[in-house]
Amino acid sequence: MKMQIRLALAAATMLAGVAAAPAQAAIGYADTVLDYFNSGAGPFPGPYGGTFPGSFPVPVSTSVVLNGPTSPADFLSLPRGSFVTVGFTDETVIDGAGNDIFISEVGASGERADIFVSRNNINFVFLGTAADDSVTAFDLASIGWTGAVVAVKIVGLDNFGGSPGFDVDFIQVLPGSIGEVPEPASWAMLIAGFGLVGASQRRRRTSVAA
Repeated sequence: MKMQIRLALAAATMLAGVAAAPAQAAIGYADTVLDYFNSGAGPFPGPYGGTFPGSFPVPVSTSVVLNGPTSPADFLSLPRGSFVTVGFTDETVIDGAGNDIFISEVGASGERADIFVSRNNINFVFLGTAADDSVTAFDLASIGWTGAVVAVKIVGLDNFGGSPGFDVDFIQVLPGSIGEVPEPASWAMLIAGFGLVGASQRRRRTSVAA
C-alpha cells in the first residue's frame, strides 16, 4: 500500500511538470529521465560524467543528457551494463521520412551503446548500436516500427575512455518525426507502470545479491 501511495504521488508530481513542459522544454529533445541504473562497472558509483573539454569523471546529474547540446558539452557516462532511459513530455516520436532519433556521444575512445525504444517504458525493442565521437542516426522504419515512441533506453557496452563508458550528450528527434503530445492519463499509467516494474527488478536484484 505504501508503494502504491508513493507511485501515485510520483505520478501527480510528473503530471504537474507535464502541464508546464511546453513552455520550458526544448522541442525535439528528450526532456525527462525515466530511469537510470548504475551497474557498478565504473570507477566510482554513478551517475558520473563531466564536461568536454573540461573535467571528468566527476559526479553529475542524469539531467545533463536533456534538452539539447551545450558548450562545453555536458555528458553522462554509461559504463558496461549501466543505462539511462529518457522520455518526451511535450511530444512523442514517430517514424517520419528518413532518420528519426539521434544519439550524441562525445570523445573518441571506441565507446558503444545499444539503443532500445518503447511504447510504454516497460517493453523495449532493440533499435541499433550508437558509436562514439559522433551523432548516430536511427530510422524507426529499419525495425518496422509503428505507433509512437515514448521512451528511449541507452545501455553502455564497455568501459573505454577517460570517463569510462558511453558518454551521452543529448538525444534529438527531427521535426518530421515528432508526434502528438502524450495525454496526461497516458503519462500517469507510464509512470505507475515503470514504478511497479522498477520495484520488481529491485527485489530480484536484492534476492540475487543475498
